[in-house]
Amino acid sequence: MTTVESAVLPRAEHDPAQLAAPPRHEAYILHFSRLSRGDVAIAGGKGANLGEMLHAGLPVPPGFVVSLAAWERFATASGLRARILARGKDVNPDNPSALQQVAAALREIVLETEFPADVRAAIADAYRLLSPRRTPTGVAVRSSAAAEDTAESSFAGIHESYLNVRGAEALLHRVRSCWASAYAPRAIYYRLKKGFPLDMGLAVVVQRMVASTKSGVMFTAEPTTKDRSRIVIEAAWGLGEVVVGGQVTPDRYVLDKASLAVVTREAHDKTFLLEADRKGGETHRVDLAKDPRHAAAVLGDAELKTLGELAKATETHYGSPQDIEFCVDASGALFLVQTRPITTLGEAPAPLVGDVPAPKVPLVRGLGASPGIRSGNVRVLAAPDQSATLAPGEILVAHHTSPDWVPLMRRAAAVVADAGGMTSHAAIVSRELGIPCVVATTDATIRLANGTLVTVDEIGRAHV
Repeated sequence: MTTVESAVLPRAEHDPAQLAAPPRHEAYILHFSRLSRGDVAIAGGKGANLGEMLHAGLPVPPGFVVSLAAWERFATASGLRARILARGKDVNPDNPSALQQVAAALREIVLETEFPADVRAAIADAYRLLSPRRTPTGVAVRSSAAAEDTAESSFAGIHESYLNVRGAEALLHRVRSCWASAYAPRAIYYRLKKGFPLDMGLAVVVQRMVASTKSGVMFTAEPTTKDRSRIVIEAAWGLGEVVVGGQVTPDRYVLDKASLAVVTREAHDKTFLLEADRKGGETHRVDLAKDPRHAAAVLGDAELKTLGELAKATETHYGSPQDIEFCVDASGALFLVQTRPITTLGEAPAPLVGDVPAPKVPLVRGLGASPGIRSGNVRVLAAPDQSATLAPGEILVAHHTSPDWVPLMRRAAAVVADAGGMTSHAAIVSRELGIPCVVATTDATIRLANGTLVTVDEIGRAHV
């Protein structure tokens, strides 16, 4: 196995105690130390990868997985699965109104179902081992589907994650919320379009929360040009949800993979950050309008070098280009919290479609996050619930494109967003769907008017 101890900052070194985790609690709790990449069928893609990363010597915060066996017990003990299949048997993912109605009903069915006593006890006991002190430890609670984070399907942002969850009862609530997120409209749509069954269950990752001062995502290949000699790093202040969710335009750094020299360094205006709430909530937003951090570079040269070393070691260990999430705490300790294969490197850019006029005046400029050239009439939307106004073949323009927009994105000729980066969940899904995507334009929702015929190109511009 590849180890990277020399690449890790001193305070981020791997904790050997994680490898001495207690035995499994029946089949329902799987500690990271018991998992490897071959355990996707019991721990989901995310959970299996965290175990693999731990054994590879990568700096992973401690935790455990609520297994797919726990979901199966939950789904069968009260007849839940039969109710799900009966209610969702005729769902049409291409009918937005019907999809919303069925999704709401299915989520309600999951949320109102009680835990079997043995599953409840297993989760509570595992949490107490992770949080032995009187003050409950905050944990990140993330879904982990059996087909998630694989080379074929990222499920990027499709299921819910919850941060800074404290206490056994709160954890149980969020585990059930993760299971219910399998029946959000975007999740049903993505799953059925990928050919997965409606009742596909989820494992749930429970991981000690890192109070991140900065976070981000790195790709060990350039995802749009498919250049494997580059490492792309995007970062923002606070928790990484603002990067993966496309809520802010993150800083962007490009490293030469061989030398780790910085090829590109772009600091963007980060309008806000998310941080763990110390007053009992999960997270809260901090406005950066009058904070010097809003325009300051998030990562320094030493951090970039360490991240580059970790990126190379992770890619070497897995044998393929990786999409890696990282975070840094107040002490400077650096952690990796997820890795998965980049799903789109083998695909050709989206073909030229439609009556494409010769480009003339660039109305907006941004970052090309998904390749291709498309033309169409502009449709500016403020929220996914305005989906009925988007005609097939129009250019979807929004402030940012979170995973909730996935059902709309398939109808659009291209996506243009004010904020976000090429490592955001929506950019990843755009590349999977073959839809050109331009992010970080700052003002596309202002400058592009409904009905205007524009061409979106792969270098990040929208032309009249």
